[in-house]
Amino acid sequence: MTTVITSPTLLFIPESELIADYVISFAALFFVLIEFYLRYRKAGLKFIPSMKFILKNWRRFLAQALNYGAFHRKNIKNRYAGIMHLMIAYGTLILFIATSLIFLSHDFLKPYLGYGILTGDFYLNFEVWANLGGVILVAGLIMALWRRVRKKIPLDTITQDFILIGVYLLLALEGFFLGALKIYLYRQSFDSYRFIEWPLSYIYTGLNSSSGIEFYRIFWFVHVATAFALAAYLPFSKLSHMFYSLIGIGVHQDKKRGEMSTPFVLSEALESGNFDFKVGSKTVLDLSYFQKVDAIACTDCGRCERACPAVSSGTDLDPRVVVQNVQRVLWNGNGDLVGNVMTENAAWSCTTCQACVEECPVLIDPHSYNLEVRRNLVMENKLSKEASTYLDNLGNTQNPFGSSNADRDKLLEYAPKISQGVDTVYWVGCMGAFDPRYNKTSRDVIELLKKGGVSFGLLGSEEKCTGETARRMGEEGRFQELVLQNIETFRKYDIKNIITSCPHCMNTFRNEYPEFGLKANVMHHSEALSNLLDQGKLKVKKTAETATLHDPCYLGRINGEYDSTRNIVSSTTNLKEMEKSREKSFCCGGGGGNFWYKVEKEDSISKIRMNQALQTGANTLAVACPFCTSMLEDAGRTMSVEDKIKVKDIAELIKENLIE
Repeated sequence: MTTVITSPTLLFIPESELIADYVISFAALFFVLIEFYLRYRKAGLKFIPSMKFILKNWRRFLAQALNYGAFHRKNIKNRYAGIMHLMIAYGTLILFIATSLIFLSHDFLKPYLGYGILTGDFYLNFEVWANLGGVILVAGLIMALWRRVRKKIPLDTITQDFILIGVYLLLALEGFFLGALKIYLYRQSFDSYRFIEWPLSYIYTGLNSSSGIEFYRIFWFVHVATAFALAAYLPFSKLSHMFYSLIGIGVHQDKKRGEMSTPFVLSEALESGNFDFKVGSKTVLDLSYFQKVDAIACTDCGRCERACPAVSSGTDLDPRVVVQNVQRVLWNGNGDLVGNVMTENAAWSCTTCQACVEECPVLIDPHSYNLEVRRNLVMENKLSKEASTYLDNLGNTQNPFGSSNADRDKLLEYAPKISQGVDTVYWVGCMGAFDPRYNKTSRDVIELLKKGGVSFGLLGSEEKCTGETARRMGEEGRFQELVLQNIETFRKYDIKNIITSCPHCMNTFRNEYPEFGLKANVMHHSEALSNLLDQGKLKVKKTAETATLHDPCYLGRINGEYDSTRNIVSSTTNLKEMEKSREKSFCCGGGGGNFWYKVEKEDSISKIRMNQALQTGANTLAVACPFCTSMLEDAGRTMSVEDKIKVKDIAELIKENLIE
């Protein structure tokens, strides 16, 4: 007699128990879905508008959900954690599919159509994949447990983590031992395809048939109860991120990394006379829809925390805690952001380097909460003396130094004033015009552009601050005033190309001014000078010196420009990379307004970065940002390491090694 290769699934479970199981299963599923829905609403999010948004943007939702959810695009950048998450996710997926196939075949197809699908070669493949899924899941869970026990990476481990991992691991192991018992009681040669459960079945040797069946029924009930307990706990635990993160990833805003939200348009307000608009967020419920979705999507993994320079320097800002606090307050109703989510000092501590954004595996933007708090603090006039002075100077003189804007004309002795017919402007920037150290770099850039044959001009006193820092400090009105004035100047001279030495100016022109009408190609001086080197219009010699390169946050991580700076450094010296480079570069500490005021902290971000540079053994620290130059040179002076490593802009490297 030929053995029929088919599934003997649930062979020993009475039909009454199966019916009860499925009734409870669907009740549990209903409970979980309702609880997710209620918690979603409690967070100030409405389900129907959310679904409408998803349906309207379904292509982007699907692409992002697959890219960052299913394929863990960001998770896999961290090898251990990435593999661990992939194993847990795909192990769970395989077992979910296996369970669904059993339900489809045993409870639907067989009773109503008279045949099942778990037969023949398909069933043999099913057996292999079911065991493989279990192995992958168990291995991933053991890795997760070991990662938290070993404590090599600082994680905010709480009792719930061990409960979740332990129960999930117990559920997976129960499945193996239950399957092994079934093989022992109903052994078929083809069950050898269950490569884990087949050898495991021999541990039951000596167990008689009747006792084995009774034990199987009890074991099966325990397994089902474990699954129910885990499912019921799901909406209240960290595992809820499996649902919330998928939504958060899918609806993530498709915006440029360096672009802040625009709460109002000043030109429209001036025209209409209506200034009744809200700027910033005072309470958690004042946050935008996307910020609320971000908060409840947080997995509490701590990657943002480990990357944050404010955390490393010992401020009271922690992006993980901020997002978790927003989530906690959302679940509990509402509350002020300052006090319940962060302190005022924490709000001002953010350098807006976006290391947290780069690291987050579910596309959360933690630094956006700080920016919303800053906007509200400005509205309430809760500013430090330094921040107030900065904004007053910007209003009175259109530059943060409070210097006469006519002083910008001093550089006109090195380059011509922009005129009709010349569509390229070298945007000097406030640091390049008024800071003595970076003024020298500006002159070097001007000389190199001239030697390279670039036709350009300067705006002189017609140049005003871009307003970038004002916006990130929360003063949206002052920012937009400067935007309107600068765009008017660009239109006056029909500017088509902007070259700037400040990555912050570059980012604002490239990513934020277009919303207000700017149409121009924007280039950092590293790109312009690198192109001139490649074209042979500038020739340099390579020295025996070793240099390391600091990637400015707003040039590299936020705008993706890494190659031009490296081309220049490699052409003039021997480049030795720091461990934290490119997208993982560590901030100098000057961004987000931190250059202009002080926050309470234990250590200096710039000193931490300087120590990272010193570890390379390089004698030159190449930079490409005026704030980085100032911050890192100051760190070198206070650390008394100026004789060990010199801070030089990439333009200075070219100038020093230029072949005339």
